[in-house]
Amino acid sequence: MAEEGRDEKGRFTRGNLFSTGLQNSGRPPIYNSHEEICAKLDEYIAFEDYMKGQGKGKGIYTIEGAMLYLGFASRQSFHDYEKRDSEFSYIMLRFKMFLTDWNVKKLYWGGTMPGAMFWLKNHGGYTDESIQHQKQEITNVTITEKKRDE
Repeated sequence: MAEEGRDEKGRFTRGNLFSTGLQNSGRPPIYNSHEEICAKLDEYIAFEDYMKGQGKGKGIYTIEGAMLYLGFASRQSFHDYEKRDSEFSYIMLRFKMFLTDWNVKKLYWGGTMPGAMFWLKNHGGYTDESIQHQKQEITNVTITEKKRDE
């Protein structure tokens, strides 16, 4: 006889927090429309501006901070919404572009350049690149021997 909440093989049945992939397992999505997540991201930006920027519009924005504000427990949950459909993907990409823009602007603020450079290289798609243009002229030198007069 099966234990309560389990089938005859001992697996958890549908609807249990620990179910093993049976139908309807997993948590329901937090956001059902892209408008909901867009509004919540706007709230996050306003919250950061008010709390950390003292109402002056200089909040400290991070992907991780946005994930926590949106109620996600992992980065993967956030990125899963990007894969959900094109509207969710558009919102997530716009938020990442907002963060890239913010970090580019931080390059001009005193004392924040190293952190901004780190973020841009790791998340913004920028790289360190140095280009050297060299103009070289190659001259052939030939040596001829002269005999000395003795």
